[in-house]
Amino acid sequence: MDFGADFDRGSSGTSGAMGDRLARLAVLEGILHLGRMMDGLGGFFRLVVVSVFVVSLVACGGASGESGGGGGEGGNDGGEEAPPENTSEGTGGAVDSSGGVEGMGLREMVGQMFVVSAQGTEREYYIDKMIEDRNIGGVLLFGYNMESEEQVRSFAESMQSLSMETEPSIPMFVAVDQEGGEVGSAPWVAPQPAAAEVGARGNPEEARVISEQIGTELLRAGVNTDFAPVVDTGFGGAIGSRSYGEEPNLVSQMGAASVAGFESAGIITSAKHFPNHGPATSDSHVSLPTIEHDMATMMSYDLPPFAAAIEAGVPMVMMGHLVYPAMDSENPASLSPAAYEMLREDLGFEGIAVTDDLVMEGATGGGPSAEAVVRAVEAGADLLILSSPPQEQADAYDAVVEAVESGEIPEERIRESVERILAVKESYGMYETPEG
Repeated sequence: MDFGADFDRGSSGTSGAMGDRLARLAVLEGILHLGRMMDGLGGFFRLVVVSVFVVSLVACGGASGESGGGGGEGGNDGGEEAPPENTSEGTGGAVDSSGGVEGMGLREMVGQMFVVSAQGTEREYYIDKMIEDRNIGGVLLFGYNMESEEQVRSFAESMQSLSMETEPSIPMFVAVDQEGGEVGSAPWVAPQPAAAEVGARGNPEEARVISEQIGTELLRAGVNTDFAPVVDTGFGGAIGSRSYGEEPNLVSQMGAASVAGFESAGIITSAKHFPNHGPATSDSHVSLPTIEHDMATMMSYDLPPFAAAIEAGVPMVMMGHLVYPAMDSENPASLSPAAYEMLREDLGFEGIAVTDDLVMEGATGGGPSAEAVVRAVEAGADLLILSSPPQEQADAYDAVVEAVESGEIPEERIRESVERILAVKESYGMYETPEG
């Protein structure tokens, strides 16, 4: 289909056996526990202790994987008070409010899985048709969509009103990428230091306060979702000063504190870019990075900050366009069933798995974004970011619907994702009518 007058418009890796999965989980739990116990110890000493711990567990029947890059230490250092637990991450069952999954048809459910870009600074034909005809789950705003707090509030409220007036009446994620430092295009939000600067000072409370302030200022304009914080360890390709540091223990503390700050402000967040963009030497916007870490290194270096964010209650985790051969030698994490299985089974994440933007080269490989979207859903993605031109958004939506109707994707796969999406929207009070 195309817009017209009416806008009618791959091979997967696998995770190991149950014994390997349990061993990997034991590694992560042990690393987090050690991290909490070792606050104040020198970085080198922690590195030695945790490395010995990981090697010992792997030698006793732990995780399998290909050999690869260097080691690291892991864990969430318990020097700070644990952030409050967020009840939003549970998938729950069907949502009881208006728009519950039981009353939704296939096309309505598929639409909820899309977060798309808009064309300007106010509602226009294409975004209206995506809301009215395809029931999209959200909109991602870029710098060109945002002129002022007042303009964004009006834009957001207008889109929300249209969504709630259109059956099945489900509120939308209105999202931005507002990290602090160089990444942040909301003009009314006060500038904040980059994560690397905050991490260098080593105070998780500073990270919490900054995130709470960003979140409070975003919410004033009707922005309810921030695709932050970055919990990548390292300063590699496309990350740079967006990372809190090169030690997983530090990144774990800072990331968990940031999640707590956003949560205090009532903002939905996403820890990114799973399993870790920090070691990459290239940018997934324009290439497909490969990171040669073995499974032990993934457990000790790459994954602890994500485990800490999950423990802190982060409602979303963003899947990166990165190949980790120890996990899946052929597919980037965003399109890899093995990556989603690791996130769900090994890290115990029950919230929304959201892709990085599926127009990026790391996802498309030069092909159509619709193909990448279908592969992401097949792999296990719940929420699909797509900032392509309107016709490509429509084509991608249609491709998922057709894949379900043909039996390529089970409808239950879609239903599971929409239950998670609606559960988060419900738990963050998005169905509540704002006062005033």
